[in-house]
Formats: sequence, structure tokens, C-alpha cells
Amino acid sequence: MTVERHPLLDRFVRVWMQVSKKPVPNIYKIKKTDMPITQLERMIEIDPELSQAIFSTPVEDINDGQLQQHILDNSFWMEDEQKLLEHGYYNSAKTITEAKVKYEQDKINKEIEESRKRQELQRQERERWEKMSLMERLHEESKKQTPADIINAQMRYHGHVGNV
Repeated sequence: MTVERHPLLDRFVRVWMQVSKKPVPNIYKIKKTDMPITQLERMIEIDPELSQAIFSTPVEDINDGQLQQHILDNSFWMEDEQKLLEHGYYNSAKTITEAKVKYEQDKINKEIEESRKRQELQRQERERWEKMSLMERLHEESKKQTPADIINAQMRYHGHVGNV
């Protein structure tokens, strides 16, 4: 009789040696409740895929039909992240976390690029303004004035509104 070797045994041993000084336990019998939380967290950090393969709750034992469907379809929503962690689907939860981080980074990068474009337009406008003669500047300023600006200026300088 030959005993078949667990396909993840070598990975498990390598990770275990990094997280614990204790002898390597039987991979078939280990449960996440048997491990100190810091050791479990370290193991998840080193190899979330291995941790998921060893510690995840079987899909049929999960009491959330929507989560079961998402796991079976390997198609997750942002709201699934905490539930996945609770059921030991660490690698899947990590994928969601990475997607969130990427989304936020893309959003920041987009805002930075928009800011650069605005700054470039402002720089070009300043250069154009500096190259103008006094008459051209006065003409540009008069285009920007609204009727309210004209009335306010007349009130400020003359104390009344003149004929416009």
C-alpha cells in the first residue's frame, strides 16, 4: 500500500519553517483554529494561495448562497472581501484588495494627469499674457468684464452708475 503525497506538502513545509519553530504538523489534520493568530496571519501573508487551499471552508458548507455562487464562478464583488476572509479564501480576498488598491491608484494617477494638463494650460496662458502689449492686455481684460463688474467699478470710482 502506497500513501499518496499531498500536492502542497513541499510548499506547506517551506512556509511552516518560516512561521514556526515547532515541528511541521500533518497537513491533512491542521486547522486554522490550532494555530496562533500571528502565525496564521504570517502564513497568509507569505502564501495566501496555499493558506486558502489548506484552511478554506468547503463551498457546500458556506451558508451564503450568493457567496457560494461567486466562489464557484470565481467572480467576486467588492462586498465579498470580508466574507471570503472569514471562510478562509485568502487568495481571493487578496485579489479584491489588489483591485481596490489599483482602482484608487488609477484614480489618483488620473487626477495627477488632469492637474498637469491644467498647469500646462495655465503656463501657456501666462506666457501668452506676458508677450502681449499693454493695449492687447487691456482689450483682453475688457472682454472678461461682465455688466456687474462694470457697475461695481463705476460705483467704486464715481459713487454712481453712469450711462453705459
